[in-house]
Amino acid sequence: MLLPPGDARADAHAVEGGMVAWPEHEMERALDFLIERRMGDLDVRGAAAAVVVEGKLVFARGYGVADIGGDVPVTEHTLFEAASLGKPIVAFGALLLARERKLALDAPVSESFDAPWLEEARDREMVTPRHLLTHRSGLGNNLRFGSRSASFEPGSRFSYSGVGYMYLADAMAGIEETGFDRLMRERVFAPLGMHSSGYTVAEALVDTVARPHMPLWLPIVALLGPALCFLAILGFLTLLIVRFGFGRLRVRPVELLPAIVLSPLLAGGFVFLGFGLWPLLFSLGYLLAWLAALAAVAVSLQYLRVVLDQGRSDRVVSRGRMRRHGLDPAMLGVAFVASLLFMFWQVPGPMRDGDDLNAASSLRSSAHDLGLFMAGFIDGAVIGPEWRARMVSERVEIGTRDGAHIGWGLGFGTRETATSLTVWQWGSNVGSKSLMVIDPSRRAGVVILTNAESGATLAQEVASHVLGIDGPWRLP
Repeated sequence: MLLPPGDARADAHAVEGGMVAWPEHEMERALDFLIERRMGDLDVRGAAAAVVVEGKLVFARGYGVADIGGDVPVTEHTLFEAASLGKPIVAFGALLLARERKLALDAPVSESFDAPWLEEARDREMVTPRHLLTHRSGLGNNLRFGSRSASFEPGSRFSYSGVGYMYLADAMAGIEETGFDRLMRERVFAPLGMHSSGYTVAEALVDTVARPHMPLWLPIVALLGPALCFLAILGFLTLLIVRFGFGRLRVRPVELLPAIVLSPLLAGGFVFLGFGLWPLLFSLGYLLAWLAALAAVAVSLQYLRVVLDQGRSDRVVSRGRMRRHGLDPAMLGVAFVASLLFMFWQVPGPMRDGDDLNAASSLRSSAHDLGLFMAGFIDGAVIGPEWRARMVSERVEIGTRDGAHIGWGLGFGTRETATSLTVWQWGSNVGSKSLMVIDPSRRAGVVILTNAESGATLAQEVASHVLGIDGPWRLP
């Protein structure tokens, strides 16, 4: 059904096994048809995919454009913000050090890396690499200003933690006495042939990374939403002060001025703390442009209404001074409703600085390179088959979703049904969505990279069709 008429020639067994069971030329044509059609349906500007069959990279291709404002086509070598797809690669490097006995999985990290990274002495005595790899350290997931204290006893339960991988990366760099990005390039990327990948990129290459895209409403709501919340809170506090401090029931407009001034400032600080300076500036720019467009449309509608009213009253448009009319709030309402029709337009987002390194989120990589990583993982390259197998077998149970048992191994999520066991990791930076799924028993895997918020849906669908397994690959 995925192929154009006349091309659907796979037998029932191949269909059940997914596209990886098809002849390569049929799989390629089916993937082209599926990805291009769904990109159009979901308004995804650019995507790239790679497929591994029998431990070999057999397919890597790009689709669409890297930037909505340009015409640079996406290829299999185009760099994307792969975000959390970098976590299992961090784990790959950590297990390499464990294999070399430089890092003990079940001993406190502080025994190998004595820098006081964690704030609490108790945490330094308890948190192990296994806790960090399986997201049971108790550390949080705020990558910019996350606490370095465990919120629960390490090892007691699962809580997805990017901060934990930041700690692990710093420990690895400290043990090897080198920079983390250099460590990964020399010990993991180079041996696997992933020559384009990095947790940092040269500033000259930043513009070659596929630009994130998002619907227009997202940057507007990111700033306007917190501003309205702060305005409501400060307005309520003002009401309480007036009621109980001054003994009045009514609030004068001037008394709301501090709330009106402080709300956008607090909202800007909130966005800055959560996402950084560039996302704040982009959100502010889109918000101001939207407000300016609303004002311009409302004024234009008001002017047109005045002209039409004047023309109807005099039968011709009168010369000379017209009677002044105030701006009708209804015109703003009409302009606002009209703007909703454009809120799902895709707009470009900010690019990440080349030297902005974060092991949990800053990987820039291509479909080709990540295909090589999947092939290397399947074969146990670099770390060896035994340690590769441990990444899957030494997992903790998390829960169930859609009838599948979800767990987390030493770096990968696991999804187990009655007929399959897959390992997976998603990537989710704002405006960039991706997914990697590997079926170790069939020595097959697929990775999908996109530069759009709606790309998460595309990635899940492509993975399901390629492997012949119903998804989704998500946490419970």
